[in-house]
Amino acid sequence: MDILTMNRIKVDSLILVLWACCTLTRCSSDVDVLSPKLTRCTHERAYDMYGAYCGGLRLEKIPNLKSSIEILDFSENRLNELQASTFTNYPNIKFLYLVENQLYRIDENAFAPLIYLQTLDLSNNVILQLPQTMFQLPSLRNLYLKNNPLLHLSINNLQLRKPINAPLELLDLSNCKLEKLPNWGTLPHLVQYNISHNPLITIDAQHFASMCGLKKVDISKSIDKIENVCELKPTIHWFQVNAISMDLDDYARLNSKEFNECPSMTENDLIVLNTTHHTCRSMYSKFHNTFTSRRTWLKVTGGLAGFLVCFMLLLYIMHRYNVAQTKTPAEKIKKVTPKNENDRDAAKPILNDSSDVSRL
Repeated sequence: MDILTMNRIKVDSLILVLWACCTLTRCSSDVDVLSPKLTRCTHERAYDMYGAYCGGLRLEKIPNLKSSIEILDFSENRLNELQASTFTNYPNIKFLYLVENQLYRIDENAFAPLIYLQTLDLSNNVILQLPQTMFQLPSLRNLYLKNNPLLHLSINNLQLRKPINAPLELLDLSNCKLEKLPNWGTLPHLVQYNISHNPLITIDAQHFASMCGLKKVDISKSIDKIENVCELKPTIHWFQVNAISMDLDDYARLNSKEFNECPSMTENDLIVLNTTHHTCRSMYSKFHNTFTSRRTWLKVTGGLAGFLVCFMLLLYIMHRYNVAQTKTPAEKIKKVTPKNENDRDAAKPILNDSSDVSRL
């Protein structure tokens, strides 16, 4: 390989790296100016799913899109509200991104048609109230509500129908100006819980005991307003006992002499927490057993249906084979050509008309 070719490869590699960096960071540079700006939604395939990308178009409503979309990215627009009819034409959506709009109102049944929705991102809006039906979606696993500074005005009085049926695994409530955590009831599937950058004035271990699958919680910049450090002791102790990873920007208060001298949880408090935890585990086991039974039933049903299809196909093939075998001798007889005139006459049926019979 000559030097010129090597230099060309290096230049091409640098251009590719630069383009990738600009795409990932959405930077605005001279290279970005050369590419045309999107003026309307585009339909693309990603991760074997069909999606629509409408990001950054400053749209005030969702335009007409293909009803088969499974991903909708409507970030960085000017959407103000979600009505009950907003998503009725898109029942297959699994991933919905509404980041950085101007959402303040969401109709109670806005998300009801989205029974397959797995991820919902409502970050960076001004949402005043959350619809209860959102927490009953049967497939919702990831819910992002961060940077909704007005959410605290109503979330403390949120009366949710419990238990929450949505199998939430990730819940992000960071920077929502919450002083008190909402009563979610039992969340047996929750694994990651982000409540960072909230001015919490209290934090209760009972709140986390109902999250029996919790593995990671982020409380960075959220416990600074809790003056009595001993109020943190039961919750921190619960995290340690249940091997819950905790993200905290400053561990000085937890390593202080004052914190170490705080009284530990009483036996009664521990019994109450364990009871809540066991109830959560029971709900998780029930859900898991139901899911396993349903999956087993679907496998058995699918296997039986496959067997019946194969059996019917086999019967059809045998039927066609028998018909073909029956037709073959007749076709061979038709195709036989007599070698001489005598043979041809011998093949004719001997039929006497009525006049010949009368002569006899």
